[in-house]
Amino acid sequence: MNEPRPAEDTDALHREVEQLRRALETRPVIDLARGALMASFQLSSQDAWNVLVTVSQHSNSKLRHVAEKVLDSINGDPLPRPLQQQLASALGAFRTEPSTPPDKLSTPPTRPDIRQTATE
Repeated sequence: MNEPRPAEDTDALHREVEQLRRALETRPVIDLARGALMASFQLSSQDAWNVLVTVSQHSNSKLRHVAEKVLDSINGDPLPRPLQQQLASALGAFRTEPSTPPDKLSTPPTRPDIRQTATE
């Protein structure tokens, strides 16, 4: 019926390989920016990711570009004003509503050993 032709399969595989190559090239930059946001603003890994994605979407910039600019700002280059505003806005949203409630961050109290309590 409408089975893909070998040439279409090959084209699709080439596109997928190219996308994976780009992802492997940009991943370290994005991960470094994520870590910088985590360290600078006491964000969880997920919140730092959400900040980067939010800034990317609201500034109509590629995620890689936002990550590069965040890293450049750590090295002393000024963050472009539009990204600065988007970053401040995104950070404000995540800093007022932490993803993990504070009571969940503490270690739960240990329970006494029931067997030991029963025999005392």
